[in-house]
Amino acid sequence: ASYFGFCVRSGKIVYGVDEIEKQKKSVFLMVYDSGMGASSTRVILKAKEKLGCPLLIANEGVLSELLHRPSVKAVAIKDNHLAKAILSVVSEEPSLKIYGGND
Repeated sequence: ASYFGFCVRSGKIVYGVDEIEKQKKSVFLMVYDSGMGASSTRVILKAKEKLGCPLLIANEGVLSELLHRPSVKAVAIKDNHLAKAILSVVSEEPSLKIYGGND
């Protein structure tokens, strides 16, 4: 979970659906809150297709807690090493799961 803190401190993170939608490349992982609205979720899924990166679903409210920022519903990680580090610990983090295509 502290890997999210590294992303914040290094500036290798993009906050929010609108900003994620603007990304053209160099996104290595996206994470969204399970409580996000349906239209925003569709935007994130489209961005996942376009950017070709893994997508994690966080239990409602968890993303805001991990980032220490209220009401964050989606982020994109722009550092490959940090993205891999986060993915490597997903199995130990019950509040995060990998999007499987029909969640």
